[in-house]
Amino acid sequence: MIERTFNTPLGTVYCKLNSNFTFVELMNSGNYKNGIYERFKTLAHDIELIEFKVKNPFYNGETITDSKCWIWRIEKVKEISENLEIKASISDFPQNCEFDFASGENLDAFEITNDEWKLHIGTEDGFALNHRAENNDWFPKRLTNKKNGWQEITELNESSIRTKIPELKIGEKIHLQYLTAFDKQNVETINTWVAVDEHKSELEKWIGIK
Repeated sequence: MIERTFNTPLGTVYCKLNSNFTFVELMNSGNYKNGIYERFKTLAHDIELIEFKVKNPFYNGETITDSKCWIWRIEKVKEISENLEIKASISDFPQNCEFDFASGENLDAFEITNDEWKLHIGTEDGFALNHRAENNDWFPKRLTNKKNGWQEITELNESSIRTKIPELKIGEKIHLQYLTAFDKQNVETINTWVAVDEHKSELEKWIGIK
């Protein structure tokens, strides 16, 4: 439905949104201070897709070779049952690659490495999403999971992240982010992992979202 790609030395990263309907219309596009946006309309939702690179060097002074990141901001605007899903994945990777899970506090992520390069893809974990729901911060407060404090909308696999958008009510909004960073292989630094482990508020500040 809507798909963006990022070519890296370890393969092609895809970030795409799928729906059970095919209708999508580009409404407008423009620029933030450190990013670009496109605004779409589907049968039931208004969607803003923001594409940007992480701040480089970042807060601890380290650098990376390159990054590509996407934020999806989705608002339900019509009383139509539309099933949305976002998937971030990688394909066309070299045969000598190794995959591993690389999650941490507030982060769901996986890594891909070979002798020359390393790459991380990450998103907020269920605890971070639920914390935003508790604060009605671009995640509906009514969806707060009080039983275990965890949102179970994201499935982390060895080479992909899949998020099923919960059924929203009209006027409800959700923010989901998918960050990718790669650099030369260096076992003495976790710079690409740090690059994808960013809080929503810090990303908004960097991009220039008000």
